[in-house]
Order: sequence, then C-alpha cells, then structure tokens
Amino acid sequence: MLKLRNKKADRDFELKKLQLQLQSQATESQSNTSVHGSGDHAVSYVPNIKLMKLPPFHEETNDLDAYLNRFERTCGAFNVPQGQWSIQSARFLQGQALDVYQRMTSEDVGDYDLLTNSLLKRFSLTEGGYRKRFNSVRIEVGETAEQFVDRLKKYLTKWREMAGFDATYEGLQNMILRDQFFVTCDKPLQTFLKEKGNLI
Repeated sequence: MLKLRNKKADRDFELKKLQLQLQSQATESQSNTSVHGSGDHAVSYVPNIKLMKLPPFHEETNDLDAYLNRFERTCGAFNVPQGQWSIQSARFLQGQALDVYQRMTSEDVGDYDLLTNSLLKRFSLTEGGYRKRFNSVRIEVGETAEQFVDRLKKYLTKWREMAGFDATYEGLQNMILRDQFFVTCDKPLQTFLKEKGNLI
C-alpha cells in the first residue's frame, strides 16, 4: 500500500514538474514575440536565431557576393523567415557595409532585396561586374559540377537583375543580343554607348 502511494506521489510530482516547464516555455515564448524593430517591421521570435553564428563581413578579406550567399544559406538552415533577413544581417555587417544598412530609411530597412542591391552597388558589384564574372568564371578545386553550375546561375541572375531585364525567355534573349552587339562594336562606339548608359 505504501509503495502504491509512493508511486502515485512520484507520478503527481513529475506531472506537476512537466506542467511548470510547459508554463515557463509558454511565458518565455510570449515575452520574446515581437523583438527586433517596431511597427510594421517588428519580427517574431525565432528559437534558433541566437544559435546562428557567422564571422562578420570584412570588406578587405571577404567577397561580398559569396558572403551574402553564405548568409542566405545559414538563414535557410536555421529557418529564419525571409522577412527577417535584412534585420538579422546587421549583426554581421561592419564598416562601409554597416553604413549602407544604417542609411536605409525605416520603411526600407526590412527589405532584404533592397539592402543587397544597395550593398552590391556600394561595392561595385554592378551589371558589368556580374557579366564579367559569368563570362570568366572557372570551376574551382574541390567544387562539384552542380556547385559550379549553381554559381554560374547566380551570376547570370544577378547580371540580368542589374541590367533590368525580365526573368523571361524574351528578357534573357534581349540581354544576350544586347551584350553580343556591344562586344562586336568597335571601341569608339563602345565608349559612346557606355557614356550614354545604354550598354555595359
């Protein structure tokens, strides 16, 4: 009889302990809702976000494009919603890159695409830069064919976006035709087109 009472007391104790743990987790989750930012840019609590670590971006030693790619993959691995990427990226920016972030308006600061475009322009990763990368890139040691193709695709996409062409067959066709026309022109015409801003 005593053993049965002890078992019941143990079971009641474990049940009470579990209830207190669940209440504590619920309270913590509520207190962490709507952190980082305010108004329309307030973001929800993401349990894994504190575990997400990256070395800070150094403009002297890091390639911005590669760093942004790494940041995006890390956000994906930690299930960070894309709406929070811009705000989270500020944790890893330094120097001129952080200046770009801080100069954004409160309306734009939550727009990750706008931030990346501003960063790319600041570090001269423009249409011409991506065009050059796409045309000159070679497979690296230890890089798989799939990784290389993925990198090529990224450069092509960035080139198209920076050039302002639609992500359609016609858009890509027009970009390639424009580029081919440009590279076959003589130097004086190329210079003229560059000055006019009509071509790269």
